[in-house]
Amino acid sequence: MGSKWDIEKFTGSNDFGLWKVKMRAILTHQKCSEALSGIANMPNTFSAAE
Repeated sequence: MGSKWDIEKFTGSNDFGLWKVKMRAILTHQKCSEALSGIANMPNTFSAAE
């Protein structure tokens, strides 16, 4: 069963710090925390398209 998250899109006028905390929590909950590491920590086996 999937999860639906209601998070406001960051527009520049809302609070970035709060948005960042919410996004980090959602990604961690969905076991996607590797996405938070950035491109520099991406394994060499991935292509840019992945």
